[in-house]
Amino acid sequence: MTFIGRRSLRAAVAGALLATGFVLGTATAQAAAEDPRATRHEGNASTCADAKLAGSILTSPDDYTYTRGKLEDDQYLDILTVSPDITVTGIVVKGGNAYNVYEPGKLGLPDSPPWTDLRAPVTGQNDNIPQLSHWFVCGTEKTTTTTTTATSTTGTETTTTTASSATSSTVVSTTSQSSVGTSSSSAAGGAVATTSGGPKATTQNAEELAYTGFDGGWLIALGAALVLGGAALVFVVRARRKA
Repeated sequence: MTFIGRRSLRAAVAGALLATGFVLGTATAQAAAEDPRATRHEGNASTCADAKLAGSILTSPDDYTYTRGKLEDDQYLDILTVSPDITVTGIVVKGGNAYNVYEPGKLGLPDSPPWTDLRAPVTGQNDNIPQLSHWFVCGTEKTTTTTTTATSTTGTETTTTTASSATSSTVVSTTSQSSVGTSSSSAAGGAVATTSGGPKATTQNAEELAYTGFDGGWLIALGAALVLGGAALVFVVRARRKA
């Protein structure tokens, strides 16, 4: 009985050691490593400035879409899409006493989504992945370049000027002037103003002007000649009679 008792004790101790080793090995295997795509920071960050990221906190679904990410429940977050007019500067994911900062295009994180399995830093003695306490996405609006072409025509000369500007909407203006002094200006999206000025009055020589009045001077001269002729004829007749 004593021999059997010793053998049973040894078997029990060996079984306990094996069980303890199995449990320790399982716990070690479940311990999580830090995400190499993120930069760990201790403490808390609630704004983009706190996390040293450019831009401001974006909103979903206007700026981006995601799955998982439920606070105090999920451990992971997936950013699926980002609006074409938005540039994401970073994603902050906090849990426990620290937070991770993910920056697109850095540490192996792709430049564009989807960005999957984003999480907080590991915590506790066993390096567990904590549940999400809060997270947010930082970004800026993309700038656009608009090219403006202005054309000015005077007589036979045409001048075209092209300029580029960022984040601005410009108006194409065309000004033309004809040889008779009439100019017009039109702007896209605005009213059209037209200023018309006729040619300046000029003085022409009298002989170049068309004559439209009545000239009776020759008729007066003819009438006077006839009166004088008649008087002379009467005078001659009377002189003959007296003779």
